[in-house]
Amino acid sequence: MKKFLGIDYGTRRIGLAFNVASLAEPFLVIANKTSEENPIANEEVLSKIANICQEKAINEIVLGISEAQMALKIKDFAVLLEKKTSLPVNMIDETLSSYEVGRRMKEAGFSLKKRQGQIDHYSAALILEDFLENLPL
Repeated sequence: MKKFLGIDYGTRRIGLAFNVASLAEPFLVIANKTSEENPIANEEVLSKIANICQEKAINEIVLGISEAQMALKIKDFAVLLEKKTSLPVNMIDETLSSYEVGRRMKEAGFSLKKRQGQIDHYSAALILEDFLENLPL
């Protein structure tokens, strides 16, 4: 099976997940240091993701896309990712993924502090899980 990197993009944090066979596994949250000259992501962030793609032998990227203004930023991020990694980037609707992660964590008994922490990698895993479930057999 192909190896995918799931990404939950945010202007402050980016969550990453990858698949082990058909299972999505939360991996890492990295800080996204945006600025006026780099409003989407800086070279350090892009290089880190490219290195992870090489280390994990990733074949394709799955990027969650939301709505409105954020969707435009995510599309710009997808272009930067494709250039930096030379990998195809699949975009999948991620509307309410963070909400769903919070709900699942609450059901699992995670404390409020833990649920309000950095959960972006769990959101990335949920985005990737949704993508994997819809792959043709």
